[in-house]
Amino acid sequence: MTVKNGDFVRIDYMESVGGQIIAATDREVAKSKGIFDEESQYGPRLVVVGAGQLVPGFEEDLVGKEIGYSGQVEIPPEKGFGKRDPTKVEVVPITRFKEEKPFIGMRVGIEDKFGVVTRIIGRKVSVDFNSPLADKTIVYDYKIVENIEDQQEKLKVLVKTFARIDMETKIEEDVAIIIMPWEMNYHKEWFMIRRGLADMILQHLGVKEVDYVERHTGDKVKAELISPPGKETEVESEEHVKNSSESSA
Repeated sequence: MTVKNGDFVRIDYMESVGGQIIAATDREVAKSKGIFDEESQYGPRLVVVGAGQLVPGFEEDLVGKEIGYSGQVEIPPEKGFGKRDPTKVEVVPITRFKEEKPFIGMRVGIEDKFGVVTRIIGRKVSVDFNSPLADKTIVYDYKIVENIEDQQEKLKVLVKTFARIDMETKIEEDVAIIIMPWEMNYHKEWFMIRRGLADMILQHLGVKEVDYVERHTGDKVKAELISPPGKETEVESEEHVKNSSESSA
């Protein structure tokens, strides 16, 4: 079976720049390379091929490959994180930083854009919204682990990918139903995440409606549901969620 656009596949990969590994889906590899992050989730990553969860060059390389394929692909900036654009460096007033004093190298989110503080002069702060990997050639060593075909399983793994926890799910006729614990209301990013998740379900599972059902059990609040979701690699977390939400991102 070969991979095509719209397939739900799990892949293991290592991402490197200039011979240095900067991301890995395998926990032990991440530990051995000194890039392990306790907040990250490790294991084969779910990818809906063609949904914009990966850089274009990586997605293109997946199409036509057999399940179980292992190989390497080198992605130029044009099909990766793009060329650096000087117009994406913006100057904002320091008053925009209300909770924490800005510093050089600080990663910030402003109006749904993510950037890095590069300069501070007086009460003006320069923020570079280019991807940290702009202008870089990216190399991926990867393996296509499996192709998920069952619709119910597709829904389940999509929810786990976006929400970072398992939830009860089912598809009844043309309706996808997600039963969420009430504690998700404490999750400060859930309202944005669930919209992107619903868009993905509607676009790729062929249903006409997505229903979120809030469940109350009287159990104590689970700490992991109140905290923000565990981040992926620093670069991917911002780029991929945004792409999924826009495709979503």
